Amino acid sequence: MTEHKSRILIVEDEVLIAFSLKKMLDPFFSAEIANDYEEARILLSHKVFDLVLIDISLSGEKTGLDLANFINTTLSLPFIFTTALTDPSTLEKVTNLKPAAYLSKPVESVNLITAINLALANQDAIIKIEIGKQIYYFQSKDFLFAQADHIYVEIYLKSGKDQVLRTTLSYLENVFPPKYFKRINRSVAVNPYHVSKVINDKLFIEDKVFKISKNF
Repeated sequence: MTEHKSRILIVEDEVLIAFSLKKMLDPFFSAEIANDYEEARILLSHKVFDLVLIDISLSGEKTGLDLANFINTTLSLPFIFTTALTDPSTLEKVTNLKPAAYLSKPVESVNLITAINLALANQDAIIKIEIGKQIYYFQSKDFLFAQADHIYVEIYLKSGKDQVLRTTLSYLENVFPPKYFKRINRSVAVNPYHVSKVINDKLFIEDKVFKISKNF
C-alpha cells in the first residue's frame, strides 16, 4: 500500500524560490505552488492540504498575513511563515496570527523539513464527543466516514473499531474539525484525507462508494 504523503501548499510569489522550496519538499511531501493570495485561497477552498508554507511579503493587495488570517478563520490548518523581514512590527503581527513556525529566508532544507514535521506531528488531533453521559474519543485521521440511520450515526474507523452513536450528523459537524468532516449527502459525511478518487457524483473511500448530493 502506498504511504500517504502529507500535502503542502507553498505560497510564494518569487518563482525561483517557490520551485526551490518544492524541490526541498518533494522527497518527503506532496507539494503544490500558489503565487499569490487569490490563487492560494482558491486552491485551499477546493483541495485538502495538511499545511501551508506562506511567504509574508506576497505581491498584490493581500499579503501572507491576510492569507494566514483567512486560514485561521475558515480552515483550522497549520501554517509556517517564511520571510526576509525580521523587524519588530512584522514579528508582532506574525506572533498574533499563531503560526506553527517562522523561518527566515534563505530557508535551509533541514530547518524546513524539521519545522513541517513538528507542525504535522501536533495535528493528529484527538476529538472528544460528548453524548449525554457518554464520552467518546477519536483520532482525527483514524476517522473514515460517518453514516446516519434514523436516530443513530455509525462512525467508521481505519482501525476497524467502529462506533454507533445516538446522535445526528449535524451535531457531529459542530464537534469535528471541518477539515476532517465533510457532508456529501443527507446521511453521509467523509474525511477528505481518505478519499481515493471522485468520479462525477461518486466518491470513493477504501472499498466504499458514495453518491455526492448537489445540495452539499
